[in-house]
Amino acid sequence: MSHSAKRIDAVIFDLDDTILDWAGLNGNFGTVNQMHAGYLYDYLATADFPLPPKDDFLQIFRNTVIEGWRVAKQTWAGVRFERVVVESLTAVNLDPSQLDMDELMQAYRWGPMPGVVPFADAEATLLALRQQGYKIGLVTNAMLPMWMRDIELAHYGLLDYFDARITSGDTGYMKPHPAIYWRAMGLLNTTPDRSVFVGDRPENDIAGANEVGMVSVLMSPDHLDIPLNGVEPHYTITRLEQLLPILAGI
Repeated sequence: MSHSAKRIDAVIFDLDDTILDWAGLNGNFGTVNQMHAGYLYDYLATADFPLPPKDDFLQIFRNTVIEGWRVAKQTWAGVRFERVVVESLTAVNLDPSQLDMDELMQAYRWGPMPGVVPFADAEATLLALRQQGYKIGLVTNAMLPMWMRDIELAHYGLLDYFDARITSGDTGYMKPHPAIYWRAMGLLNTTPDRSVFVGDRPENDIAGANEVGMVSVLMSPDHLDIPLNGVEPHYTITRLEQLLPILAGI
């Protein structure tokens, strides 16, 4: 393989269903966002802002998120959580400029989800990579800013393993757009021929990594059955620890 001309010095991971196992969640990412939108509503109600009924607000928030992702996927632009909040508040006749965005984001109360845990071998794999001298990055197609997803990583004791972490909401592009990969590699001071990308979504993670010239590794745990649709990873694993002999062989 052409990638063997230079030693790999960086491994960049997706987050959800790659590092964190969402198989045990009761619901899906949409229901999780709705729950946290409810916390946001409660904060606004406590502050005596004029609001529609809670169910109406939650539906507006949900529709704003769905439309934001629909539009973003046309160009692979990143959905920004702050923009979702602003548009949702505007839709219920509140003036976002009169509110403190930092307080609103805190009121969303993002954190670890019940039933969501790191894959059993996640920390051991990250530790082995660290001990072997690899730079470790994280790129997730999340509308939330990275500091909010960092809350989860810190809770699980994984935060300090990553040298660079970005979300599509922060970056303005989502996988498979090349810009988000280049952004991560720039933060790690590496190049595609020296980088491996590990993710669970063929048409996002793997297609984007292939396009920029990285070594692509598909994380395909037992609970996921995502068709390749013509996308071909360089390697496929079902457990993170299987990445280690792959790296040793490159």
